[in-house]
Amino acid sequence: MTVTYFAYGSNLLFARLQARCPSIVNLGMARLQNHRLSFNKPGGDRSGKCGIEVVQTDEYVIGVLYQMVLDEKPILDHIEGVGHGYRDQQIMVSTDQGHLNCFTYYPTRLDAALQPWDWYKAFVVEGARENKFPGTYLSMIEAVNCLEDPDTERRRQNLQILGDLYEL
Repeated sequence: MTVTYFAYGSNLLFARLQARCPSIVNLGMARLQNHRLSFNKPGGDRSGKCGIEVVQTDEYVIGVLYQMVLDEKPILDHIEGVGHGYRDQQIMVSTDQGHLNCFTYYPTRLDAALQPWDWYKAFVVEGARENKFPGTYLSMIEAVNCLEDPDTERRRQNLQILGDLYEL
């Protein structure tokens, strides 16, 4: 049995998500209407992580649909912090083929004062590039302010995951 996951943050990057859930298959881009992407979900490292929130405007979040075996969902739930910063929820997204039910993660709290670490933002930017997001949406992500992670070892390890995609 499989489940379909709508990724919108650092899990956009296939290699990052595949290291967590080896069975994943990229099903393509999708859009979540009446939502906004932010980088101010409190992370355990005192930085902002991606979150989505419902808005009463025509804004939308672009993400990627990934299919994975159901047995891997508890692993992803644990990594994403279900019950400790995120909650999983069923949603309906739009694709070129129509509408599809899937699950995603909503932050349980947002803090507008937070900014992402540079390496975290790089995961999101490279994931958007890898999945050929529209230029205006990619530009919006690239324009997000970020901070250099003061933990140089954590920064090095995370940038190493990006390999040749990002200069150290």
